[in-house]
Amino acid sequence: MRYFLFIVLSLLLGQARSQDNCRKSSPLFRFDPREHPRLFTDKLGNHPQFPFLQREKGVTTPNLVIHFVKDPESQVKYPEEFKIFDQLLKDIGFVRGYKDLHTVHVRKSYVQDGTIGNLGFYNNEKPQYNYIYVRLNPAGEGRRGIPAWKITGPSGCWFYILHTCGNAFYPGHTNDDCCKEIKAETRINPLEIKPQAVDRPLHIKITFYEGRILPAHRRNGKADTLVTLLRSIDTLMSFRDTIGHTLKVYVADTVSHLLVCRDTVLQLRPRLLVDSTPGAPDSVQYVLSDTAYVSTPTKGNTPCQKKWEIALDGGISFNSIPRFDNTTIHTRTDGSHPAAELAISRIFNHWFQAGVMVSYITLSYQDDVAYPGSAPNTYNTVYIGKPILPIQLFGKATIGGPLRWQSNVSLSAGWSLPMKDQIINGGNTLATKPGVKGGPTAGFKMGVAYFFSCKFGLGLTFSGQYFSNKADAMSYHLFALPITLGIRYRF
Repeated sequence: MRYFLFIVLSLLLGQARSQDNCRKSSPLFRFDPREHPRLFTDKLGNHPQFPFLQREKGVTTPNLVIHFVKDPESQVKYPEEFKIFDQLLKDIGFVRGYKDLHTVHVRKSYVQDGTIGNLGFYNNEKPQYNYIYVRLNPAGEGRRGIPAWKITGPSGCWFYILHTCGNAFYPGHTNDDCCKEIKAETRINPLEIKPQAVDRPLHIKITFYEGRILPAHRRNGKADTLVTLLRSIDTLMSFRDTIGHTLKVYVADTVSHLLVCRDTVLQLRPRLLVDSTPGAPDSVQYVLSDTAYVSTPTKGNTPCQKKWEIALDGGISFNSIPRFDNTTIHTRTDGSHPAAELAISRIFNHWFQAGVMVSYITLSYQDDVAYPGSAPNTYNTVYIGKPILPIQLFGKATIGGPLRWQSNVSLSAGWSLPMKDQIINGGNTLATKPGVKGGPTAGFKMGVAYFFSCKFGLGLTFSGQYFSNKADAMSYHLFALPITLGIRYRF
């Protein structure tokens, strides 16, 4: 038996990519090695540097950052501020400045409290635009850090625009060779402590039954089953066991990205975790029940005894439109689209069945966002899924017999897979894409069906399908309302 824990700790050091290929003509990128950072604890927003990029102006997504940067009104209302912002873009590699800036260059990020760097500001008294060397600890921000837009140039150069104030920020240090970005990874081999071999009780129970299927007395009645116990064996014995009650001591693997300077002390304090879940219970039970069924012949027609159903439906689908918390963006519906559905289910009894289904649905809407390449004052057609394929498990309750008319209600849940997402304006496909990812989906369905025989039938369904898919710019919560008609086959 082992009583010692062996710990293996490895640190992988990697120097962060520098921005040496940046022009760095702006004071934002220059640091004085003799200067010490002042502690900045004021609330952001008192001296906005680029007011057209403040969060209070409605800049909440990367698409809106591009919208307000390329809005001519921003240049007219803030000519000096826009000129300084355009020069920063040229410093990080955009040859034509704001004209080369697109959504892919803007990403939402967070600046950690205590980060040292240059912070832009505007002085109303002089007036004057300048930068101060600070340790950033502003009041009123969230626990995750200070939200910011990280703008990255073609060659990898970048800087931050803080959400609250719209000011530029660039982290740095007085000595470029002093600080390094490292990746620290801790891995500790787990220790398993096992007991000595012990005697464990084994309870064995074996039963044999005979089930006799009796015919129904009525024509449409159900058959009955009579079960009789033929023989039962119940005994207790023991066996030698060495794998029970294993104790496992381990530490979860961690990977951290840190900025280490010459005065930094790195302490790794892994937390020991103990898993005392036993490998097996104190006693072991072995139970075997075997039943042999004997059918009794019956006269007359045999009722429907189908166990599986395949349903194929087709029709049209309408979907809702998203509502954004922004008065400058308008949305509207995009009409109806073809829809289809294939379902395979297990029939447990005449009133309940469950299975899996896959649907073909087109999700789209129209908006008037000024995407790059779209015509002004026109609506864009945004396809979130063309098509989107929800794959779901469902359960269906049925009212009515296996033949002729019946009604049903279904509930389903699963995962949706968008096959194609694009934005079309005036028949032209734009370069900007929603970037939709798969997400949870759920549905509710009501329908009626008519079965001509035990095998074949027709069905009409009315569905409501909920989609919760996330995109690069926003999260969508849409409903689709398919109306379909199809065939049913049972076997």
